[in-house]
Amino acid sequence: MQLTLLVAMIVVIVFFILIMNYTQAALVVEAKNSEYLTELIAQLNQTIASNSDGLKRIIENTAYNRTIVQTYISEPNPTTKYEIYSRLADYLSDMMSMKDGILDIALFGTDGTKFNLNGDIDHLLPFVDEIPEKRLYYYSGVHHMVISNFNRNVFIVGCPIYSIMDNENMKQIGTLMIVVEASSLLGSPSNINGIEGALLYALDRNGDVFSSNDTSVEPGTPYSDLIDYSKQARYFVQSGSIQDLDGQLVFKLPQSKLLRGIEDIRKRSFLVLAISLVLLTIPFTLVVNNILRPLKSLMSFMNGFKLGKSQNLSNRIHLQGYAEISSMANHFNRMLDEIDELTGSLLEINTKLYKAEILKKQAELAFLHSQINPHFLYNTLESIKGLAVEQGSDRIFQMVTSLAYVFRFSVKAADTITLQEEIKMVQSYLNIQLIRFANRFTVEYQIQEAILPYKVPKMILQPIIENAICHGLEPKTGEGHLLLSVDQSGTDLLLTVSDNGMGMEDVKVREISQYLSSAAEPSGIIHTESIGLVNVNNRIKMYYGYPYGITIRSKPAAGTTVVIRLPIKEVSNV
Repeated sequence: MQLTLLVAMIVVIVFFILIMNYTQAALVVEAKNSEYLTELIAQLNQTIASNSDGLKRIIENTAYNRTIVQTYISEPNPTTKYEIYSRLADYLSDMMSMKDGILDIALFGTDGTKFNLNGDIDHLLPFVDEIPEKRLYYYSGVHHMVISNFNRNVFIVGCPIYSIMDNENMKQIGTLMIVVEASSLLGSPSNINGIEGALLYALDRNGDVFSSNDTSVEPGTPYSDLIDYSKQARYFVQSGSIQDLDGQLVFKLPQSKLLRGIEDIRKRSFLVLAISLVLLTIPFTLVVNNILRPLKSLMSFMNGFKLGKSQNLSNRIHLQGYAEISSMANHFNRMLDEIDELTGSLLEINTKLYKAEILKKQAELAFLHSQINPHFLYNTLESIKGLAVEQGSDRIFQMVTSLAYVFRFSVKAADTITLQEEIKMVQSYLNIQLIRFANRFTVEYQIQEAILPYKVPKMILQPIIENAICHGLEPKTGEGHLLLSVDQSGTDLLLTVSDNGMGMEDVKVREISQYLSSAAEPSGIIHTESIGLVNVNNRIKMYYGYPYGITIRSKPAAGTTVVIRLPIKEVSNV
């Protein structure tokens, strides 16, 4: 996984470097292209300004021609005005011929005088109010107009005419308008060279296109209608203002055209990266097959030993890979052979020790049997019972009867008995203790009848009750009380022995609980007082394992409670 992650990180880093180089190159190209387009916009502005300057001179010369134009507009006498008419027509015709693209020149006097060379002058009348006062010239937006029976896209260039006859009173006497072919201001945008695929849009003051090399766009089309915001990111856009027209020049260049060379470099770079990755798979496969895969097989083989299955102990591993891998496998197999030999030797030694321990126990049991003959003891106890009946001593009879049952139970009963048999034995034991202590304590039983058939290990309650009497109730002054309760909690049995005796300090309770949880052999003072607890706890854990066993709670002068937790075992399941 780490090797795969390392290769992935290298690929990501190389990919990141390629993307960064591409992005940086694209930024440089865009910056250079922006500089070029800025210069191109400046050149186009010079072209428009040059054409506009010619119109400005014609406007100025025409509006302030004293002998013809000013006289014609100011003359109130119709006869005199008519005499000047032909001269005015010739003069304006001369002015119109001075600049290509002029389609018509019109005059509007404040007294209602109207004059033009071509077209319907009424079409120009609405523009009189649009031309602001005290301005040398003014360009309207682009308009469609019929002139000489042709539809034209034109600008209306106009200015107010002020009288120069009366120097003291410069009053407006009329308005001059020149109708100019819209395309004549910029020339032919289709002839723009420089960047392949660049689209030029020349906009008037209203944002409408008056000239463009985009053949799909008609003059007069609002530029806002041409913007597709979903595809705007695919274009590089550069714009500049047209001062004379209060308009704009907009260059629109597709990113694919602008970055076509860089795109080719990027594609080749990714192709090289892909080929490199394919070539890298060869050494990567060698490393995986000769190092990683054998190591994985070795770890899987070792995990088989952790499962503790006996058949795994005889298995051996064979790895194919580099020489070091094969050598490691051979050393590991030799180690397993040595472990087998040591295990065999250890088992042989343990078997001998176990046999010796059995012989020792057998010898001890034989000695005990020789010292105490059970039949002799039973017969003796029965004789004592008979004498007690003859003498009329009920207490001796009860005590001997209980002692005989306890002795017979401890010798002959099986290792696992019913809970009912265990409680009957405990009752016999308590009968003896109640007679012995002359009823210094009372006994209470809380037992559910339904759980009496369940199976439990033999002699697990008697040591606990003996501890409660000897260490809790016997040293106590006043009447003692012993409670034996048997409950069922889910799938567990809870056997509880409680007393109101002397109790124990917290330190001593913690020490005993530590021995109980570790199943260790107690020593010292703890051993003499709690050997019964620990032995019963160890037997239970040997039978059933964790979490079963004994827990203890105690407070000084408040008594002790011991709880035995066992799994439910029915007679039919044992």
